[in-house]
Amino acid sequence: MTQQLDLFADLQPAPARPQPKAPVTFAAKPSRSTAPSSPAPRPAKKQPSTPARPRTISVCPASDPHAQAMQVGEAVAGAWHRQHGGNHTHVPIGIVAALSLIGQKDPNGPDLATQILSLNDTNLIGMYREIWSTHWIRRPDLIDRARILHEWLNDTDIDKNRISAVRAVTEAALKNGLLALTGYADPYLRSMTDVLSPVMMLLRSRGAQQGLGEFHTPASVAGAMAEVVNVSAVVDFLVAAPEAGRPRPGQHIHDPAGGSGGLLRAAAQNLREKGLDPADFQWSMCDIDEIAAACAAVNAIVWGLGPRVTVACADTLANPRAIEEAARHARSVIEHRDSILGKAKLIAAVRQAQQLLDQAPECAA
Repeated sequence: MTQQLDLFADLQPAPARPQPKAPVTFAAKPSRSTAPSSPAPRPAKKQPSTPARPRTISVCPASDPHAQAMQVGEAVAGAWHRQHGGNHTHVPIGIVAALSLIGQKDPNGPDLATQILSLNDTNLIGMYREIWSTHWIRRPDLIDRARILHEWLNDTDIDKNRISAVRAVTEAALKNGLLALTGYADPYLRSMTDVLSPVMMLLRSRGAQQGLGEFHTPASVAGAMAEVVNVSAVVDFLVAAPEAGRPRPGQHIHDPAGGSGGLLRAAAQNLREKGLDPADFQWSMCDIDEIAAACAAVNAIVWGLGPRVTVACADTLANPRAIEEAARHARSVIEHRDSILGKAKLIAAVRQAQQLLDQAPECAA
């Protein structure tokens, strides 16, 4: 049989090359352009490529983040009670919250957990004060909401028993993998679980939980809800979406009984997996428990929910305007921060000018 040659084979367009899927973490936002796509280029001759360097991380990721968070909670609760910390459970929760706000900047530098555990008592307490102070400058509204978790550090004289309990809790949290849950630069990896929820739950007795009416939604359940029924069914969208079922940046996502924010975490992860940035949305939540609301405020920073977050501590049934009142209070706190920083800059400028004046006679001589 004579083989037939296709003289026009080279003129036919080459098949389009398959496009790789966008990564789930902060994938590129969908383009709004309506221009038709250009024909796919002809496949080029494959060139040997240098393998990409593996991503360097400072901590080993947890294989089961929710189980790891429960392990951290059990270790922290055990350490606190063995040290006879008493019913001041806001102290160990505040320690875990503060450690959740930090991470290792240099992956090739000294191990962060080892550095913290090597601090003496004075420097350990000073480190916690510095963590909260630094984040107050950045997010005074949320750190003020979390005041109950760090106001004990305002005491000028912290007794030795309290310091021993603080050290025990610090060691328990770090040695049981807290930084493997929160020590990442990528907020998607920091948002794999809510570590403060089991810490808060395990530090409280069953009677205290029942008295407060606390029923924490398991992280796996919250994640399944966000994945199966979409973000709009997990939380209340206060602004209607122009496209049915498709979240749009600028929308307001609200949870009226948020606890430590577990459902908002699941919603944020769902948005990231859709190629959206949670920081482009507005978030708000309310809870009647002061410690739970404080944990939610810290989690909003850890999970990278962005600059438009409002956390209220109130009974939403008795006070339906709680979010509005919390937003007004947050604005006043930010104004207070700006005023203090402005005065600090003025004082620094005056001191610098005074130093220059003091040096002038020496230069003249």
